[in-house]
Amino acid sequence: EKEKKEVIDPAAAVYAIPELAALGRVFRSSPPTALSEEEAEYVVTCVKHVLPEHIILQFPIQNTLEDQRLVNCTVTVEGDSECFEVAGEVAAESIKYGETVNAFTVISRIPDAPLTPCNFECVLNFGVVQVDPKSGEDESDPFEEEYPLEELEIATSDFMAKVSVPDFRSSWEMVGNANEVLEKFALQFKKQEDAVAAVIDFLGMQPCDGTGHIKPGEGGKKPHMLHLSGVFVGGTNVLARAQVAAQGDASGVLLKIAVRSDDPDVSRMVADCIR
Repeated sequence: EKEKKEVIDPAAAVYAIPELAALGRVFRSSPPTALSEEEAEYVVTCVKHVLPEHIILQFPIQNTLEDQRLVNCTVTVEGDSECFEVAGEVAAESIKYGETVNAFTVISRIPDAPLTPCNFECVLNFGVVQVDPKSGEDESDPFEEEYPLEELEIATSDFMAKVSVPDFRSSWEMVGNANEVLEKFALQFKKQEDAVAAVIDFLGMQPCDGTGHIKPGEGGKKPHMLHLSGVFVGGTNVLARAQVAAQGDASGVLLKIAVRSDDPDVSRMVADCIR
């Protein structure tokens, strides 16, 4: 018998902290992103928890130094953004050798500002207490340190949940073209297959009808039609049809995309995910 895997809510760590739980239900949580090297003295990753009006950044921090205990650890996040602002931090109080403890930074969405991708500079701020590795006893008062981390990107696709529809064609007709956005892009990919994968990634949507892959041997021979569906934060259903065509002369790939939803602003934001 297969062991039943316990499904752990990726947002469980958020709900365990009252002031974060008070912000509401998490719409979706991203896979972890590494913000440091795996061999670093302090190993930091980030999980983005998206809510309608906030993003909670969860930073699991691992201490790999046996002669140190880390105290009052926070991750400072700074970016030049017109749609996000930092609202607060929750520190990891104490991280002993070998432990991983979460710190959190809360980012607010600025109301009515359209979502645009933003890169944030991240710095780990913490106090170091020297520890006797044998006894585990503290040997010093804490002294302040900071440790630069990799940049963190918040993209529009972070606000999209992959949700498939049973019948793409009828859903497409039902939504209609009242809020349709049409765009054309020249993408710098040599292979049609790579462009298809990138479009799925840019939009953060679910491929439907088996259109997420090009059949073996057909790459580059004819335009590929991609059907995508998803739900944008706030509950707006979004559908997209994307035609990905190799240009034949190795000059890249041409993308024609149509995005439909019940909200013209959401259709526009999703079309603008292509870059």
